[in-house]
Amino acid sequence: MTTYQYTLTINDSESIMLESALQFMIERCEKEMATNPRAPYYAHLQSAKAVMARLNDDMVLTSKSDFSV
Repeated sequence: MTTYQYTLTINDSESIMLESALQFMIERCEKEMATNPRAPYYAHLQSAKAVMARLNDDMVLTSKSDFSV
């Protein structure tokens, strides 16, 4: 099986949206698995949890406000 690895750069608002979407996906998949376990929900649940766990691993501070002056 051929596999690929991706590098994705997203901004703050995209990160917030992605985290929210992943959380929604996790909740939906867990609900489906509890009522009627089947393949697509199991695979999506594992993938969503894996992405959520790594979401902020490579975060880089690109700008900062200093209001202490």
